[in-house]
Amino acid sequence: MQLWRQYLEQYADKEEDVEGQILAAAYNTVRVLTAFSRILDGHNRYRELIDRRAAIFDEGVRRAGGFADGMMNAAFSIYNNLNTLSHQLTEAHPDAAALIANVDEQVRRSIQSVEPSARPAVALRACFPLVSLITITLDQNQEMTATIRQVEQRYAAGARAASTDWEHLLNALYRMVEMIQILALVTDSDLKDQVNQIASRFKEEDLEKALPLKLRNGFCRLFELAHLLANQVDTMV
Repeated sequence: MQLWRQYLEQYADKEEDVEGQILAAAYNTVRVLTAFSRILDGHNRYRELIDRRAAIFDEGVRRAGGFADGMMNAAFSIYNNLNTLSHQLTEAHPDAAALIANVDEQVRRSIQSVEPSARPAVALRACFPLVSLITITLDQNQEMTATIRQVEQRYAAGARAASTDWEHLLNALYRMVEMIQILALVTDSDLKDQVNQIASRFKEEDLEKALPLKLRNGFCRLFELAHLLANQVDTMV
């Protein structure tokens, strides 16, 4: 709940500063995903990795010289956290480790061949298959298979239609929001009302046409869903 209050305070402090609000939501998404990994790490198996990645993020926040630097740090830190969570939540599935490693290798190759301005999109595009993998793994009864496939198809269609790095980033961000809604329901179906409230805000704010406003919508909803999920798991473990 401290993270929730921090998010609200930082968001309010950036009134009339859309880029500042985007970073407030993105940074706090990183922090809540880090907290989620710590909640799951009851035996401290991942403690060193979690601490190292959290330190890299904190240093990036201190060194960021503006919005572009902040987005770079946030995007790759979200990716790093989802990489950790993917390992934690799919340990019993040996095939999952190979998929995670493949995604990681694709990220490494991609960032070597694109301009720095394109790298946040590379990171968020790599996040989507990780969130999808986690959701599929936890959907043990395969009750959400059709819905998961629909989101994956929308992601693929959006990637084909995107013509700029920002469009690729937004497509990945929006599809992550949709997939994490499913993940929350797979984790605990009693979250349905809260997930629906977030989904309603997501749909309402998507009526805005300006890219910065859409990015703000996506990162705010991503934080809210990640916080909801981490908080619920914290009560269950």
